[in-house]
Amino acid sequence: MNPASQPTSRTASSIHAGNYPAPLWRRAAALLYDGLFVIALLMLATLILLPFNGGEALPQQGLIAWLYQGYLLFWVGAYFSLFWCIGGQTPGMKVWHIRVLMPTTAGYRTAVLRFIGGLCSVLLAGIPFWFAQADAEKRSLIDRWLGTVVTRIPKP
Repeated sequence: MNPASQPTSRTASSIHAGNYPAPLWRRAAALLYDGLFVIALLMLATLILLPFNGGEALPQQGLIAWLYQGYLLFWVGAYFSLFWCIGGQTPGMKVWHIRVLMPTTAGYRTAVLRFIGGLCSVLLAGIPFWFAQADAEKRSLIDRWLGTVVTRIPKP
């Protein structure tokens, strides 16, 4: 096929065609698996700060505590966003054979918005995730909003 005749950007419907949507239980299992990596990442991020505080625990109240929480949130967001942009999969998603497919025009902005949307979904007791159960294409509200698709990939 002539490369010039291929579309230059993928839409959600074109990236969804021929792919099987990932079931909610696989998404949850991947998230739990990634949670282990996130815990390790947060431990390393905290370890980086310890020399600046004399090796003591950081204050749990006040401005420093808020800055520390933002610092940790940055690292969690970077973990998910970078993996989604680089290969469409976090380590947990690789284990459970699922992948995020994004339109070719999507980049880090879409990945960061996907993380923020996922964080909001968790804070709302996962209600936007449950939307995928009722959706015909099994896409969450965040996937619909950003034009992304979470699909199952065949085992090698």
